[in-house]
Amino acid sequence: MLIAQFLLVNTHFVLSLLAALAVFAIFWLDFDAWTTTKEFKTSFVFLGFLLLSFSFIAQAVIIDQSLLQNSILGIEIPTLTKAFFRVTGYLSLIIGQIAVPLQLLPSYRKQKPKFKKLLPKPPIQTQAIALVFMGIPAIQLNSLIFPLLAAIVAFLYLNRATTGLEHHLKPIALGFFVLAFHEFLGLASIFRGTDNITLLKIVAPFGPLWLTEHLILLITAFIFGKWVWGYLLKRFENQLFIILTTITLSIFLLTTIIFTFATLRNLKQDILNNLKTNVSVLAYTIDSKKAEILSDAQMLANNTTVVSAVQESDKATLSPLAIDSLLTKKQSSLIIVSAEGAVLARGEDPERTNDSLSDNPLVVSALENKKSTTITTKEGVLAPIVSVKAAVPISADNEVIGAVIISSDIDNSFVDGIKQATNLNASIYADNIRSATTFISADNKSRWVGIAEENSQVKQTVLQDGNTFAGTINLLNVPYFVAYSPLKNIDSNPVGMLFVGQPQISILQTASRSLELTFLTTAILIILSILPAYSISQYILKQIR
Repeated sequence: MLIAQFLLVNTHFVLSLLAALAVFAIFWLDFDAWTTTKEFKTSFVFLGFLLLSFSFIAQAVIIDQSLLQNSILGIEIPTLTKAFFRVTGYLSLIIGQIAVPLQLLPSYRKQKPKFKKLLPKPPIQTQAIALVFMGIPAIQLNSLIFPLLAAIVAFLYLNRATTGLEHHLKPIALGFFVLAFHEFLGLASIFRGTDNITLLKIVAPFGPLWLTEHLILLITAFIFGKWVWGYLLKRFENQLFIILTTITLSIFLLTTIIFTFATLRNLKQDILNNLKTNVSVLAYTIDSKKAEILSDAQMLANNTTVVSAVQESDKATLSPLAIDSLLTKKQSSLIIVSAEGAVLARGEDPERTNDSLSDNPLVVSALENKKSTTITTKEGVLAPIVSVKAAVPISADNEVIGAVIISSDIDNSFVDGIKQATNLNASIYADNIRSATTFISADNKSRWVGIAEENSQVKQTVLQDGNTFAGTINLLNVPYFVAYSPLKNIDSNPVGMLFVGQPQISILQTASRSLELTFLTTAILIILSILPAYSISQYILKQIR
C-alpha cells in the first residue's frame, strides 16, 4: 500500500510534467512559425500553449491534501496558480482560433461547414483582448470550467481542420477532446466530501477515477507529443532544443524519483525502528508491572501476622488481610496457600478456600522457595484476559510454609497510557486474540477486542519462534506499520503478544512536506533549465555550421 501510494504520487508528478513538455513543444513550434510573420493576432496561439504548459507544471506540484497536511505554499496557492494558467491558456487559444481566419478550401472543393452555427463571427483584435480579461474572473470557478474550455478549444481546432485546409490540426483537436475528458474526470474531487462510502471509494485519491484521469492525461501527452515530434523532425534546430529539454527533464525526473524513494525508504525504516523500540518499552513496562506485584507479594509474605496465620492455618485472620491488601493495591487476585498448595485465603472470593493449587507451576516454584513471575491468559466475556502474576514463598524458621500469589490484569487503561505517552496504537493479545486495545469502534465506546490476528508471518515469528516482528500488515482493513513482541510464561513459552503500530498513511503525511519541496524545486529548475538548453542547442548549431 505504501509503495503503491508513493508510486502514484510520483506518477502524478511525472505525467503532469510530460504533458507540460508536450504542450511546451507545441508552443515552441508555433512560436518558431510566428517569428516569420510576427502577427499580433497569431501570438495568442503560442501564448495559449505556453500558459497551458505552466499550468501542467503547477499541477505537478499539487499533492493531495489527504496526504499534505501542512503545505509549504499553503493549500490554495498551487491550485489557484494552476487554475490561472489553465483558464488563461484555454482562453488565449480560443481567442487565437477565433481571431485568425480559416484557410478556406478552393471553391471547387468547398464543403458545408460542420460547425457554422456553433461558432461566432471572428471578433476584432481589441474585442479578443478584452475577452481575456473578462475571462480571468472565471478562475474562481476553478476546475468546473476546465472541461468546457478544453472542449471549446477542441471544437475550434476541429472546425479549422475540417472546414479549412489545415487538416494537419486534426490530432490537436483530438488531443484537446481527450484533455477535456481528463478535465471532466478531475471534477471527481468535488465529491470527496460525500458521506456515501461507495461513491467515496470511487472518487477518492488513488481510486478508480483518479487512475483513469491520469491514464487519460498520459494519452493526451502521447497524442500531442507524437504530433509535434513529426514536425520537429523536419527542423533540426527545433528538434535539438526539444531533445535537450527532454533530456534535462528526464534527468530531473529520475533524480526526483530516486530522492523521494530514498526519503520514503529511510522514513519507513526509521518508523519500524521506532516501533521496535516502543514495543520494547511496552515489554519493559510489563516487566515493571511484574516487579511491582512481586514486591507487593513479598511485603505480604514478610508480614508477621500472615506468617503466624499460615502456620496455624488461621483462615479467619488471613481472609481480611487478603481482602484489604487486594483493595489497597488494586490487584485482580490475591491468594495465600499452605505448604501443600491448599488455598487458605482468596482476596477476590473469600468464601472459596480449601481447593488445591499444588499443580500450578507458579505455586510449585514458590513452594520450592523461588520467587517467580509469569504471564497467564484466561477466557473472558468479550475477549480473553491477560494477567501478570507473581508468587513469593512464605517462610518460617528457614522452612517454606506457604506462598502468596498476586495477579494483575492488563486492561484497556494500561494500553491507553501507552498511547498517551507514545501517540501510538497499542494492543495486548492472549495468544493471537486481541485482549486489550486502543482501537475504538465506530460508536466511540466499545473496543475492537476479541479479534484474531491471522497473519501467518506474525504468528510464526512471535508465537512460535518467540521473536519480535516489525513490518507491515492490514488492521481493520487499514495498512499499518507494526511491531509485535512475545509475552512469555514462566516456562519462557509465548502465550500472547504486545503490539504497537501506526497507519502507513502517516509516513506519506510525514514525508509530504519533503515531497512537496522536492517537487517544487524540480519544477522551478525545469523552468530555469529552458534557457541553458536553448543556449546549448544554438551553440551546437553554430559548431555544425
